[in-house]
Amino acid sequence: MRSFLPCAARAGAALLLTAVLFPLTSGTAAAHGGALEASPSIARILSVDPPVPGLAVAVIEMGARLRIVNDTGETVQVVPAGPTRAVEPIVPPATTARWADSRIDAAMHPIPAEGVRAWSVPLLVGDREVSVHGEQVFPPAPPAGLWWLATAVAAVVAGTMGTMGLTRRWAALATAAITVLVVGGHVVHVLGAALVPDDQYYLLVVVSGAGPGLAAWLAGAVGVVLTVIGRRFGLLLCGLAGAVLAMVTAFGTAGFSNALLPFGWSADLDRLTTVLTFGAGLGLFLTGFAVLRALTPDLPLGDDDPPPGGDDATADVTERSGGLR
Repeated sequence: MRSFLPCAARAGAALLLTAVLFPLTSGTAAAHGGALEASPSIARILSVDPPVPGLAVAVIEMGARLRIVNDTGETVQVVPAGPTRAVEPIVPPATTARWADSRIDAAMHPIPAEGVRAWSVPLLVGDREVSVHGEQVFPPAPPAGLWWLATAVAAVVAGTMGTMGLTRRWAALATAAITVLVVGGHVVHVLGAALVPDDQYYLLVVVSGAGPGLAAWLAGAVGVVLTVIGRRFGLLLCGLAGAVLAMVTAFGTAGFSNALLPFGWSADLDRLTTVLTFGAGLGLFLTGFAVLRALTPDLPLGDDDPPPGGDDATADVTERSGGLR
């Protein structure tokens, strides 16, 4: 049995490392794959000049794209920003088009001192020239330092409770409660972020947005149950869940310094979910390593060799391995 425990601990360590590295690499790819991101500004349409009956132009996805609904009876062309047409659509009658316009992207940088920068997008409605006039608005940035401080506090509290939970029942239960908050924070983040895309099915966006987090939700739920019934392995699963969710949420910390977030509800609510998921998740990650250390007996000899001293030494090894057999 003593040879089984180190093997189980090593297997747990491998799973923990895999759980950390996989979402980290996939999260990096997602961050550069065109997904909606936090922004210091948002686009706002002021007018369509001259007005055209049946033509509706709107800003969608927190300013990331524009949408044209063409009920004019004529073809609407978005005039390209450069010498050739790139993403600018040609919109037949009775259809809708969405695109990210480079002229709006150019208006985002650098941040103007006055907090507003004008932009315009030219259209052709049939053979008529029409201009969409708008502005890029730069709201005040949030207090990033306070959000980072809250994240650090969450990490310290979760890590401390998790480590103490190895020997104290009340701390183990507190760690289970923290795990519920971490998983719940990520669930709220995913549900709110799924409200932003304009042309996709909500449930599909939820599933794709959760990604590896779905497995972490399950691991967290099982870990909480096992912890409540007094099984030390439950804390390890809580650590696994926290590690995965912290890594997939790491890019969300950009919201600490950007005013606009791709989130359907309050931006501060999304920042709070990041504090819980990333900060407390890191603390649970450290808890996982503490559990692995406790589950690994400190054997002075080979795994299959009995320690000298007979039953007394065997009892000592068992005691130092946390009383698990």
